[in-house]
Amino acid sequence: MVFHKGIPPNVITYSSLIHGLCNLCRWDEVSKLLKEMEDLRISPSLRTFNILADAFCKEGMVDEARAVIDIMVERGEVPDIVTYSSLIDGYCLRGEMTKARALFDSLTSKGLVPNVVTYSSLLNGYCKSFKVEEAMHLFHEITRKGLKPSFITYNTMLQGLFRVGRCGEAEKLFDEMRAHGQATYQMNAPIE
Repeated sequence: MVFHKGIPPNVITYSSLIHGLCNLCRWDEVSKLLKEMEDLRISPSLRTFNILADAFCKEGMVDEARAVIDIMVERGEVPDIVTYSSLIDGYCLRGEMTKARALFDSLTSKGLVPNVVTYSSLLNGYCKSFKVEEAMHLFHEITRKGLKPSFITYNTMLQGLFRVGRCGEAEKLFDEMRAHGQATYQMNAPIE
């Protein structure tokens, strides 16, 4: 289906195609590509599974993401921090903060260390749930753990503070952001 001539596709090629189709929510075509991979005896990689799990989570389809992770484990792939960060984000997007936090708290027992993306996902969930105290505690934990908050982390926290009317704290955090050399804006260059 994908290639008729030239270099035969490999797992990297399929993963790239699946990623693009997932971004467009073209699930039927994703299924066809996965079937094609199976027919060609090309095993999905950890990256392939993570792409699928993340796409499902972004669409609020956490149960489907968990099913993908179950298949991944059955096939001998070990979920990594990217896998669990996606799942935490999925729970947060659905407002299931108890599940998100429980999964976050279980990471160390799985031998995994949360990264800035993991923290930012949970922080975003707390802010959207108006639980700014929990978000602020988590924000401070990021730096205590030796991680550097990203542009996204700061902006999420700023939005959370403004959302609950804590403008003074937001302004203070904004000043801290600038003092740490963090960009206070994001530029996107057009692709021509």
